[in-house]
Amino acid sequence: MKALIYEGPKVLTVQERPEPSPAAGQVKLKIRACGICGSDTAGYLGKTGRRNPGLVMGHEFAGEIVEIGEGCKLGYQVGDRVSVQPKEFCGDCPDCELGYTNVCGVGKPLMGCIDVDGAFEEYLCVNEKLLYKMPENMTYLEGALIEPFAVAYGGVCKAGDLKGKNVLVIGGGTIGAMALCIVKTMGAKNVIVSDLSDVRLETAKKLGADYTINPAGKDIKEEVKKILGGELCDVALEAVGITPTVQQAMAALKNRGTCVWIGNNWKMIEINMQEIVTQELTVRGTYIYTHKEFGEAMEFIAANDLAINTIVSEVIPLEKAPELFDAIIADPNQYLKVVVTFD
Repeated sequence: MKALIYEGPKVLTVQERPEPSPAAGQVKLKIRACGICGSDTAGYLGKTGRRNPGLVMGHEFAGEIVEIGEGCKLGYQVGDRVSVQPKEFCGDCPDCELGYTNVCGVGKPLMGCIDVDGAFEEYLCVNEKLLYKMPENMTYLEGALIEPFAVAYGGVCKAGDLKGKNVLVIGGGTIGAMALCIVKTMGAKNVIVSDLSDVRLETAKKLGADYTINPAGKDIKEEVKKILGGELCDVALEAVGITPTVQQAMAALKNRGTCVWIGNNWKMIEINMQEIVTQELTVRGTYIYTHKEFGEAMEFIAANDLAINTIVSEVIPLEKAPELFDAIIADPNQYLKVVVTFD
């Protein structure tokens, strides 16, 4: 089978590898679609320390079951179309028992990270407990987008009831764009998207943003006040993860407002603690999604008939992936989401 191998910083090659066989409790998937994540491009550059040479990256994927291993008990059948929740969890630790499978310290790393192969290959074996059967009307392309959508969904849900609220989304990339779709569906009054890229802001408008801001050389607090008639936001969703954008998100909140930190970029940031204390602001961290939230995200897409595939910039075969990684890095605004598909 063909597989995309990370050999070191800025070196990706398509190679032949033996097809895997499922172990007990696993199913073998023919991968049909796998998205390129921003963390994959950062890993390709050698920036994260989470991609070891010899690794197959890719954690946003959907496929078809072609073989079922011994001991599988969840009723999946050959031919089932599934999306995969790529974060392993033990199911027995205190966090897992409370449903917080995303922070399980016992399970393996996210697929496609460290030394756990992901889905930029024709076949992959995964534990059956990680599968979600896709609705009949959902394409494999959409199935591969459930993972980033689940990241946005998990973050938005932590903001509470958004009906009638003024919401600011900082960052118009994949996660910010998906958060925008969720917030609009949940009945927010006004949704503002801020990004330095006018291209991404145009996409945000097409997805339903009520207002957009390019914060270059501007005071975002004052810009929000202009838009909202002197008011500030009830909720800010920060989907970048660096000091300037976090500061902007916090500054745009009204007293007792809530900021959810979805972005995970810089390890250390600087914020105004007195602003948080004296305005009684709430800050919520969110890490990917729980196993349950992944399934809920898929159901949310289907129930609301969300055309999430509209964010896809390009669909490519595996052989073109190495050059597309370079293209994404050279011009990220042109490629909001690239998906690799397999015949």
